[in-house]
Amino acid sequence: MSLFKPLPFFSGAMIQSFLASFKSKSDKRYGHSVKGEWKSVKAKDGTTLLAKIHEVPNPKGLIVLLHGWEGSIHSSYIVRTTRHFLQKGFSVYRLNLRDHGDTHHLNEGIFNGSLLQESYEGVCALVKTSGFKGPVYLAGFSLGGNFVLRMAGRHSLSKQAEQIPGLKHCFAFSPALNPKRATVKMDEHPFLRKYFLNSWKVSLQKKANLFPHLYSFHDLDDYQSVMHLTEKMVKEFSHFSSVDEYFDSYTLNDLFFKSVRVQTTILTSMDDPVIPWKEFVEIPPSSYLEVVIESKGGHCGFIEDLNRSSYYWKLMEKKMG
Repeated sequence: MSLFKPLPFFSGAMIQSFLASFKSKSDKRYGHSVKGEWKSVKAKDGTTLLAKIHEVPNPKGLIVLLHGWEGSIHSSYIVRTTRHFLQKGFSVYRLNLRDHGDTHHLNEGIFNGSLLQESYEGVCALVKTSGFKGPVYLAGFSLGGNFVLRMAGRHSLSKQAEQIPGLKHCFAFSPALNPKRATVKMDEHPFLRKYFLNSWKVSLQKKANLFPHLYSFHDLDDYQSVMHLTEKMVKEFSHFSSVDEYFDSYTLNDLFFKSVRVQTTILTSMDDPVIPWKEFVEIPPSSYLEVVIESKGGHCGFIEDLNRSSYYWKLMEKKMG
């Protein structure tokens, strides 16, 4: 039975997806003005990531948010979720992945989806340095959802000293389980292909401008699909021998899900224009995993009303108490 009930005129997949990402004046103003502290964290390999942390007195819990590919801590869904849970009495930390949110200057290396360790260590560092002793929650969207799921797996397999302190529950919204299939679907959709391809090209050019001795992307106009550009980047700027090996490095299979030993909720929709919903039916049953498949919601949408309240907030509140 579907519990998500969008307004009839706003129930379409692309409308839901658009409403999730659309930055209103209120989103922009709040995202930059809300009281918080910028904090950089270093991974063991020297990678630097940037977060903005927002703390409240006597918090009910600490939520770490991870955005999707070519998003940032200023993405609308991140900003609105931050505002909602700060008002509910939770501290919220927004973490930028490498090369997102104008952080291209922090590291010479280029972002790719396989780079879990630096993000996992970044989350660990944020939580440890906060000194917070209460429950910790991770929530990720799209590619950020893939990262959160892999963090749940890494946490489960790590010795206590290397686990995320106080981690109680993970949430993955519209996560990419099979990135290759998601890339193919993205390329099949003209609007999404153009949007993500152009965003990626802008990001790569920023990197080249900052590190001209390392990168020259003079031929970007030759690449007219996300897959084609991915093949170039894997071949020229990664240690992977093929694009399939690259995608396999962050594809989530049955063996992975059986390794997860932290409570995790996964939300997807049957009308997601990027993520094939049938992949979620194939996730092996586990007492640690809750998989919610809604008929509507688009990609990271699940918008319930004209205020853009999100259905996944209810899922989070139910688990966080």
